[in-house]
Amino acid sequence: MSKEWKKTGIKVKTSTPEGDFRDRTFNNLAEDATSEKIVAFAELVAQLTGEPHVETAMTVSSIVAEESSEEE
Repeated sequence: MSKEWKKTGIKVKTSTPEGDFRDRTFNNLAEDATSEKIVAFAELVAQLTGEPHVETAMTVSSIVAEESSEEE
């Protein structure tokens, strides 16, 4: 069985002074994006918006396929 990476996306949740939440999504991250870089990016989003960072969710999409065996 093989697994091929296709894309990675993140959702950064921040909170407003009114107690509401805002989700901002970012798609097509690099395959080698580390957790540390993603958290740093989320903190940067919070700093730019002036809203406290609540959480970050990461979604990785892959294609899983059975290995084909060719017999001759």
